[in-house]
Amino acid sequence: MLTATTPSLLALAAALALGAAAPAFADGPALLTVTGEITDPNRGPVDPETDKLFLFNEVSFEKAKEFDLGSLEKLPQTTVHADFPKGEATAEFSGPLLKDVLAAAGADGKTIMVQAMDGYAIEAEVDDLVAKGAVLALERDGKALGIGGLGPTQIVFPRAERPDLADMSDDLWIWQIYHIKVE
Repeated sequence: MLTATTPSLLALAAALALGAAAPAFADGPALLTVTGEITDPNRGPVDPETDKLFLFNEVSFEKAKEFDLGSLEKLPQTTVHADFPKGEATAEFSGPLLKDVLAAAGADGKTIMVQAMDGYAIEAEVDDLVAKGAVLALERDGKALGIGGLGPTQIVFPRAERPDLADMSDDLWIWQIYHIKVE
């Protein structure tokens, strides 16, 4: 039963009240939520009844762009080769470029905070990540990144393909990503 507190209805009501077009909601469960300085939200604020992971990690927002698997797969896909962890065998990672994910959210910021499900987070300059070829990986060696492993998403770089990244540490290779805050 839908109630007035259903997040989708709240987001729709807020958009319509502001004279905006109704947002397009994700068809499936959200794998990634982008918040902060964005211009293309498709959901409203954190709902204390349903957004338990956000509450656990002390994340709050008034608007967000949710991406389900289908919406991430509709973005242009790229494949890169990298050793992760550093020094291990090279694997093939595929998914959209981080810059395309941020563009789809209408991101307008210089830095992002990328957060894993356990609360681990990194802050990085968007331009630096883009210059290094950051990919929001959905698959490793053709297999979906699953929750409980490295998924639902992981930031990877083409370390095996670019000599300038050969000495790159794993510090920016955050996995189990569910949230990106644009600042």
